[in-house]
Amino acid sequence: MSADANREGFRIIRKIPALFLMELLWRWSFGLGILALAFYAYSHLRPAILFTDADEPALSSQDPIPFAQAAVDLLSPVLPLLLKTCAQVFSVAAVFWIAISALGRGIITRVIVGHLVENYSVTITADAPRWASFALLQFARVLMLLILAVGYLGGLFIASLVDPTRTNVVLSASVVFSSVAISSVLWSYVNWVLSLAPIFVARDARAPLDAVVEAIAFIRRRHSHLRAIALWNSTLRGVAATAISLAGVFTVALRSTLPPGAITLLLVLETLAYFVVSDVFLLARLAAYAAVAVRERTLNS
Repeated sequence: MSADANREGFRIIRKIPALFLMELLWRWSFGLGILALAFYAYSHLRPAILFTDADEPALSSQDPIPFAQAAVDLLSPVLPLLLKTCAQVFSVAAVFWIAISALGRGIITRVIVGHLVENYSVTITADAPRWASFALLQFARVLMLLILAVGYLGGLFIASLVDPTRTNVVLSASVVFSSVAISSVLWSYVNWVLSLAPIFVARDARAPLDAVVEAIAFIRRRHSHLRAIALWNSTLRGVAATAISLAGVFTVALRSTLPPGAITLLLVLETLAYFVVSDVFLLARLAAYAAVAVRERTLNS
């Protein structure tokens, strides 16, 4: 079923080319917004950070300890401004993500599910935008990033208990790494559930919490098929990333024969090519998941 679902995902993209354009529109709009926020943060922080000639050797050092110490010395005087700027950037980025992903991914999910329902002649609840449900699910995805923050901070706290004197760097690093790894696994599952939930909002008109419950049950029922879809998709994305990375290495190797402007342009184009390819596969994965969900509905109806 996983192979059929993957083929179905790409078939839907070919059948409805506007889907990919919409995917690029909302994802790249968010990316450009984040880029603008990065420039905003830089414009606020750069004048406040004062470099001296004494800082240059440490910052250019290959030894991470002097580098880290020099970075701390530079940032300590502007820590209040840094925290304020980061809070502003993260808050605006979160609101922007919720708004644009709810709209973009909501429209795309509804179109995909509607197309599948028509193909398989499935009866579903009368179609409606349900933007509030999509927005709440995206808000939950942003909120669940706290799992990673709690994992990191919890790791630091446990490390301080295990090694109060902070003399055993390996032990402290192992504790923090383990805590972050555990929180990453938990976050990955929660994020997977929340990324599947919009399918059930579109298919069954579920409320956000009901859609989450349905997504959890869906994963339990179809775990092997969904994992196979994800593995197949991530493998192909990895192959594409490897090929484009090798092209980047080849481009850098040409720096002695091509002008710097041409090298920069090629690297930018290769980076954009990866983003495009990645977006295609992510959209196909969503369509494949939706295909499994709608097929399941045909079996139960």
